[in-house]
Amino acid sequence: MENIKISVSEGGREDTVSVVRVDGVIDTLTASQLEEVLERLLKRERFNIILDLAGVDYISSAGWGIFISRIKEVRENRGDIKLANMVPNVKEIYELLEFDNILTSYENLSSAKSSFGGSAGTDPLKKKEPIARLSGTTIEELPGFTSREGGGTAAASRQATSRSYLDETEELVLGAIRQDPFYTIGELKMVLEEAHPGLKIGWWGIFKLLRKNHLVSRRARFRYARQRHHQG
Repeated sequence: MENIKISVSEGGREDTVSVVRVDGVIDTLTASQLEEVLERLLKRERFNIILDLAGVDYISSAGWGIFISRIKEVRENRGDIKLANMVPNVKEIYELLEFDNILTSYENLSSAKSSFGGSAGTDPLKKKEPIARLSGTTIEELPGFTSREGGGTAAASRQATSRSYLDETEELVLGAIRQDPFYTIGELKMVLEEAHPGLKIGWWGIFKLLRKNHLVSRRARFRYARQRHHQG
């Protein structure tokens, strides 16, 4: 049985903030329900969103992915997604996975609401520079990766080129981890961009590659680098 309950509260006509209260577990089975709620809010152009996580005991990578995958669209519309009331064990994972570089958390609803200020999408407490740098081109936007065009041989060629690019990018990410497994995801992005100026991959793209290789946590990256060192 799915263990999640979601409710949405909104203020008066002039109140642009929507509070999404979640209770239970956000995992592979329940994340789709939260995604549907967020999708309905965005279709109604409700771009100032607070996720009240006071009743959430656990969030899997699939759950975090729902938040992160929507953040670019939200911020392009001068809004934001804020987190509030995280319990200690959830906040520990939030920091471990380095989502604090992308999403700002608050101790309570009051401070989260105040952070929106008087105009939509403004947040004087938000870490502007890291977020600006991390919200660039992501791996999903690389040429050909999401193309649905036909074209027979030409389309197949674009897909093959995209796969080759992704394979090369994945090896660059793994190589950087082998050199220093203690890089954060943000540091990996900077190191790769400095070493390979033509590389176009965002924070979320690196995260997806790490998740694919079961290297999301720094502990896992350390074990991987140590194992490869012994093998080599």
